[in-house]
Amino acid sequence: MKVISEFAGQNWLITPAALAVNESQPATINDQKWLLTLTGVAIVNLKPTSNTDWLRETLQIMPDTAAPSRFAINRYSIPVPTSSPYTDYGDLGVVYPFLQLDEWAPFASIGSIFDKNESVNAGFAVDRWAPSPFKTYTAPGLPNIGNVFQGIRVDVAVRDIDAILYRVNYHITLLGKIRFVQGHA
Repeated sequence: MKVISEFAGQNWLITPAALAVNESQPATINDQKWLLTLTGVAIVNLKPTSNTDWLRETLQIMPDTAAPSRFAINRYSIPVPTSSPYTDYGDLGVVYPFLQLDEWAPFASIGSIFDKNESVNAGFAVDRWAPSPFKTYTAPGLPNIGNVFQGIRVDVAVRDIDAILYRVNYHITLLGKIRFVQGHA
């Protein structure tokens, strides 16, 4: 698996999710569901070493969800706890927001390709995309917080020794609640 940490661009939109007809208002702002849309271009730079074999790779793409969560926290005055019983990597003394999902819809596609010579035997593909396995936070005596968004995994392929899969585009729609954990970046 290749972890993608470089992006040519990332955009987001976060807004409170609308209620269905006859759905009751959230009891508190902490019960509010949020609709978050993430779009961007991941820099992949995947180059095969053979003219005859496909190079297949799974990309781990993790767009920034903390910035839109912080925007919602500031705009809607969501109270941030000073500490959280849910810790990860020890007690670092900082509480971070994350998104606990109810629904999700990821999408990925080829964004940019290059083939230096004639493309007699070149090929490029996005074969599959799906959310990465969700994370679960636990604390003794408390309910687990599951379905924590951890990005998407995209299976790609490229063929031809002088071909490069430069970029992969993504569009991810998420619906969930903003939660907090201590010591998690």
